[in-house]
Amino acid sequence: MQIHKHATQHHAFMYLWILGAVVVLGALIYSYIGTHPQGVLDGEHEGDVRALVQSFSNQQDNVSLLAPDAAETIREVYTPYVASALIDAWAADPLNAPGRLTSSPSPDYIDIQSVTKLDTGIYEVTGEVVLVTNIGEAGRIPVSITVETIEGRLLITRYVESETGEVVELEGVSVIAQLNERVEAWSVSVQPTEILEDSRCPTDVQCIQAGTVRVQTTITDGLGTSTNEFTLGTTITTEAFSVTLTDVAPTKVSTTPIADADYRFTFRIEHR
Repeated sequence: MQIHKHATQHHAFMYLWILGAVVVLGALIYSYIGTHPQGVLDGEHEGDVRALVQSFSNQQDNVSLLAPDAAETIREVYTPYVASALIDAWAADPLNAPGRLTSSPSPDYIDIQSVTKLDTGIYEVTGEVVLVTNIGEAGRIPVSITVETIEGRLLITRYVESETGEVVELEGVSVIAQLNERVEAWSVSVQPTEILEDSRCPTDVQCIQAGTVRVQTTITDGLGTSTNEFTLGTTITTEAFSVTLTDVAPTKVSTTPIADADYRFTFRIEHR
């Protein structure tokens, strides 16, 4: 009787252990499929493909497409990740290559959404190019990438941004500039050049009026350059954008003047 009882307990323990292992394995498979809805399920080279695309995307900010040496930079920066035929096409027409047109927003990385095995040694990657400014994310561009095995190496052979022509981006973005610092968002640049007035009431003083800040600012867009005077809350419009001075830092805490180098101006740039 004791032997039978011991065997029954042993079998019960083994059953529970196997059941637990199956549950854990099922959860791992479900999690993988959930995060790879269109991805390869055998895992063959998927990690290598993802690593290649991420390494490539980390270089995009280093390629200024409007620079005189754009073609040379494309060859130097992208050669470890891209097939030579595609490199040649980009070098011949840099404006159709991945990279940055302005300093802000600029491409930060590619958020990979799926990796699909099309054939032996051929993979399709879909994702979004994440654009950033000095404040944070400023929009995303859908991208489709083909990766192939060429002479034993995984290389990008096709790269298409926004096949539908749609660019997913935020309606507006905030940028912060010091005095005489030029900051950009989309096709607009803003440069505060002179503080004309800072009559804000210090926090340790009771004032009848709150006062304001007036700053002379240069705005440049596709139509040219203009000089404008901003006060807190002022909005200046261009043909396609509006620019608003939303904040001036630091806050005045005493009557002691703030050094010009300490000012930080926050501008909100929005599509009209």
